[in-house]
Amino acid sequence: MALRKERGQTGIVRRIIVPFVSLFAFFLDCTVLLGIQLAAKFGLGDHTIKEQKLLNYTKRQFIVILTSILRIVAPCKVQITTDSDSIEDGTFYLDRSTGRLRADLSTKSVTICNHQIYTDWVFLWWLAYTGDIASNIFIMLKKSLRKIPVLGYGMENFNFIFMNRKWAQDRINMSNHLNVISADSRGCGPLAGKKPISVNPDGEEIWDTNTIDKRNINWPYNLILFPEGTNLSAHTRKVNEAYAEKIGRTPYRHVLMPRSTGLRFCLLKLRNTVDVVYDITIGYSGIHHTEYGQDAYSLKNIFLRGKYPKLVSIYVRAIKIDDIPIDDELDFTEWLYKLWKEKDDLMEYFYEHGTFANKKKNQKSLTADCSIKNYEFFPVFIVPIVFVYVFYWFWKHIL
Repeated sequence: MALRKERGQTGIVRRIIVPFVSLFAFFLDCTVLLGIQLAAKFGLGDHTIKEQKLLNYTKRQFIVILTSILRIVAPCKVQITTDSDSIEDGTFYLDRSTGRLRADLSTKSVTICNHQIYTDWVFLWWLAYTGDIASNIFIMLKKSLRKIPVLGYGMENFNFIFMNRKWAQDRINMSNHLNVISADSRGCGPLAGKKPISVNPDGEEIWDTNTIDKRNINWPYNLILFPEGTNLSAHTRKVNEAYAEKIGRTPYRHVLMPRSTGLRFCLLKLRNTVDVVYDITIGYSGIHHTEYGQDAYSLKNIFLRGKYPKLVSIYVRAIKIDDIPIDDELDFTEWLYKLWKEKDDLMEYFYEHGTFANKKKNQKSLTADCSIKNYEFFPVFIVPIVFVYVFYWFWKHIL
């Protein structure tokens, strides 16, 4: 009887208290970040660099907030497996004093990945955090996400790229975003006080990339996108099989057919600045090859039922931009399909062994907690604590 009562109390904590406290902290912290963004945009006048540094600070703090909450709600470990042929030894390592994962990543890069659950991008962003480039992340997202209260406006201030999934509309939007990212990374964009030298009839902005700012101010970037366009599910698998039949291809077993147009366009726009493309494959523990990650690890399951992946396996390899045939559309498409076939084989191995480690001889693996620095973790919960205290004080003394 006592055991049943204890389990009932634990269930209440998991189903009600933990989600409420987590969402409460998340909402208040995001509201504070939004206030900082508004102050940066409307309180600093023409101080572009100061404004951007504050906006970048809010971008970094957003992933700090997400990771902090996940650390409580879904404390998982992350196993990083690297291809030693393309990733130098020591690129990923454990900090001796804290045991946290650290990384020495390129400051001008593109990250591509298979897409299984809605929070894939959280782990990719966290990975950038371990390499100290979390404040310089750009993500391609569905346009509908812009409508989310508070978060949508915040992501607009992050300069994320919202997509309509209609190429005629997306091309100009992508072009202008990517041109700015590339120009800023070379010190000749708006953050250096520059303006486009012209705008073509379609609305595409043209930047002067030959006149570099004398202050030598350039900005790093990491662009994250999912060539599959959506996450793997029963519905998208059927759509994918129809698409594969239409183009005369054999559908993959564990990943969707990638779309080459958007990725190629990004690489063409960034070719003069991007150093490397990080090809990442993600697998989640507890998922059988006949199941779908989005069903098992939905937000409802994670927050209300305590069902989350105990281990997130990430396979990383780096591809130099010069080794990618971006100039020829057919060659690029074949290259991308070959890359995704290798990714499909990696997932087959993962479902058989529960890890990407030991698939090849020339690999390195290490495992760490999905966590952040302690001095960044605790402030995430100071805001809600102070809010509750102030509210209580007002309730007791004034109301």
